Amino acid sequence: MKGKRRDKGEGAIYQRKSDGLWLARFTPHKGAKIKYLSGKTEREVKKKLKAHKDELSKNDYVEVQKITVQEYMNRWFLEVKMNELKPKSIDALEVTLRSQVYPAIGDIQIGGLTPNDIQVMINDLTHKGYAHSTIKKAYMAVNACFKLGIEKEDVVKNPCRGVRLPKNLVRKQDDIKFFTKEEVDLICTEALTQYSNGKPKYRLGHAILVLLYTGMRIGELLGLRWADIDFNSKTVYVRKNVVVVKNRDSDEDGNDSPKWRLLEQDDTKTKASARIVTLNQKAINALKGIQEFNGKFDHVMANSTGNILIPKNFDRMLRSVLIRCDLEPCGAHVLRHTFASMLFKNGVEAKTVSELLGHSDVSVTYNTYIHLVKEQKQQAVDILDTL
Repeated sequence: MKGKRRDKGEGAIYQRKSDGLWLARFTPHKGAKIKYLSGKTEREVKKKLKAHKDELSKNDYVEVQKITVQEYMNRWFLEVKMNELKPKSIDALEVTLRSQVYPAIGDIQIGGLTPNDIQVMINDLTHKGYAHSTIKKAYMAVNACFKLGIEKEDVVKNPCRGVRLPKNLVRKQDDIKFFTKEEVDLICTEALTQYSNGKPKYRLGHAILVLLYTGMRIGELLGLRWADIDFNSKTVYVRKNVVVVKNRDSDEDGNDSPKWRLLEQDDTKTKASARIVTLNQKAINALKGIQEFNGKFDHVMANSTGNILIPKNFDRMLRSVLIRCDLEPCGAHVLRHTFASMLFKNGVEAKTVSELLGHSDVSVTYNTYIHLVKEQKQQAVDILDTL
């Protein structure tokens, strides 16, 4: 009688012709030797096979429960998330695990991890003054890992169930920095300063104006090519993004390899970030100013040798400009905030601002610039006092 095939890993049950004995042929785990169970009837062999596999599963479960949270989540990070996320997101998750999750619960065995342990971690991060987004990322990492653990039957319960996150307090006005009109004028003047011989003080000083008058992210500007710009229709197609990510091959290549590398991604931060930006005349003039130096290269933001400009070199230039203007140094993102603030102060509705910035949802714009939205509404109502 031919063996009755089961699903892969379930073994095969058949009756031996020589003596009529029923056998179950199976492999306990990948790489192990083939084993057999025998019985007088098919039912008896099925029962033995099920009991044997239940015992194996129980032993595996017990062993998994002894693994620490750090060991278990490291496995999840390497085997699952490394294959799902973009390089920049991989770096961010790794920071979350090492800085927020592991110091709090990393040494606990996963079989002993409780909702209270997670809640203590959340409360401790809150008391230390971490941003709501940082705390949420830590919670979401643990939650995602153990949800998958339930599907794989490594764990029975998700310790994140019943845990409460702190309320997402609306950002205060001071949390979002942007430049005033007077400060913008100072910055633009300094960025375009020339020496007595006509040579620009800052080779790519025009780039500061591009960010001020388009609202692009620095990574989007670094990924911009001249082919993406249509000066006739006054538009820019934002479709790439340049990020600095951890060089995960550095250990294999030797000590001389850089720990970080520049990566040009073929997509933007989010789907909404891929967009067509309409250019005003100031942005057009700034791009043409860059074109005088970099028109022969593919990328708008190329250095003198044609390679993509390193973000820290742009930050260094921006810092120099701000110091010369007696302003507090800051990152390029403040230029993006300034673009948004100028639009709001001139009555542009939030939905339009959201589309220009490439936010994934208009709620992101509202939550980020809530004080500017309120100010705009107040000004609109105040007009009635003049009627």
